[in-house]
Amino acid sequence: EISVEGVRTSIADWKAAQSASPEELPTLSPPQQETARRLHVSEEDYARSALAGRRSRQKLLQKTERFARWLQGLLRGKAAGTEIKTVVLNTWDGKFEITLHRDGSPVFFRVDEDLVDSLFEGGLRDAEQRLSHVLDLVLSTGVTA
Repeated sequence: EISVEGVRTSIADWKAAQSASPEELPTLSPPQQETARRLHVSEEDYARSALAGRRSRQKLLQKTERFARWLQGLLRGKAAGTEIKTVVLNTWDGKFEITLHRDGSPVFFRVDEDLVDSLFEGGLRDAEQRLSHVLDLVLSTGVTA
């Protein structure tokens, strides 16, 4: 399972939603229309907010999938037979929550989202080494990070 828990919208996605044509906006469901009315927000503005949220969720899910693939590659070299059960990006805590299955037992650990961003956005060798060290610690001790 690869998923994103929580919500977050980037400035870029917000700006893109603001410049979207009305035809690009999602159709609001009746509950969304009611929420817009209760908040005294136009349906168009509410739809723009929904579009920004959708764009951000897609990007966060893609980042989570990319991290899961990178982690799977790292696991192949370190612990053959260990499989990833879940990778969840918790946007509230700014952490990836990972559950592995190793020797019949689940192993849970967390990784800072900023560290993963450093790896993918900057290609920082230090970030890769730190992530590898966390995985070594988790695999050798079963202690969660």
